Amino acid sequence: MTVWRVQPVVEVCTAIDYPACRNARERAWKRDGNRYSVRTWPERIPEGELAAVLLMQSHGGHWRGQPAEIAVPTFAHGVPAPGPEIEQPYEPFALALLIGWMKLALADEHQAALLAPPLIDVTGRVPKPRIPRDLGITWPLEPSEPHIRPRRR
Repeated sequence: MTVWRVQPVVEVCTAIDYPACRNARERAWKRDGNRYSVRTWPERIPEGELAAVLLMQSHGGHWRGQPAEIAVPTFAHGVPAPGPEIEQPYEPFALALLIGWMKLALADEHQAALLAPPLIDVTGRVPKPRIPRDLGITWPLEPSEPHIRPRRR
């Protein structure tokens, strides 16, 4: 059995910042060899929506100075769902993306994953450190330090 040590990263942006975030993500993937693309993502999202992309990266591992994605990134957008237990509007997106990935990962009985709490990357005009969020779950790994403050280009 292969056991992956995984640091989930969820990049989140608002509708107003979405076109710039989409372009930045496309440039980053091109820089890394064009393995992934934003071609299937909409050009714009409606006002009031959030967009999020889940990047499952090797915990503590780097590839050419950048964290290596170990799974196909997953994109979602929509209106944040309010709720009494929700601290930030992006939390339902992060949790839904993670659950979707876990369902796919668990379908392969020859692979398993140890996960760190997802790091939320609220992208916009000013880069900020990524925020570890436990989402009310006890995670087997601690957040990967190199992922919290990545080099921004």
